[in-house]
Amino acid sequence: ISMICLNLPHQLRYKNENMFLAGIIPGPKEPPTTGINHYLSPLIDDFLVLWDPGYQFSCTAQCPNGRVVRCAILPLICDMPGARKAGGLGALNHTKFCYMCHCSGREDLQRVDYSNWVPRTGDELRKASQDWKNATSKTAQDKVFAEHGVRWTELLRLPYWDSRRFIVVDAMHNLYLNLVKHHFRVVLG
Repeated sequence: ISMICLNLPHQLRYKNENMFLAGIIPGPKEPPTTGINHYLSPLIDDFLVLWDPGYQFSCTAQCPNGRVVRCAILPLICDMPGARKAGGLGALNHTKFCYMCHCSGREDLQRVDYSNWVPRTGDELRKASQDWKNATSKTAQDKVFAEHGVRWTELLRLPYWDSRRFIVVDAMHNLYLNLVKHHFRVVLG
């Protein structure tokens, strides 16, 4: 888990000295579906404090009287499986495969009339995730997941988090590995 400061100029952002290694998820296999939450929890604890009330610096070069700094996690950039695990979303083969709209099942898989797709909202995803978390049994959680395609994620503890807007699939997997080309040429035809 690495972090960068988006306030830095683009040419400085991704230099090793400006990146923060927040955690390492041990291998040789990836964690189970909800196992990622154990790695995110301490990080989210810190970011809750950094968001509100923020961190008070007593003095900086530009603010001799001090200043408050607030930090947020924006966006979450992962490969597709990682984004879906960290974001509490179902896999691509789930009936509710899209977290952006209400397309679901095989009948919607071939639809390309996106003007008729009914969008999902961040509040809707948050409520379904909360329902999953509050379910009293594994069977009840499975029922919520089957209906909505979302689970609880520690990221939802952040008051500003919107899974629909803040999850990004990284460019390497989309462009360099030709997933976009494959999607448009093979999947959509």
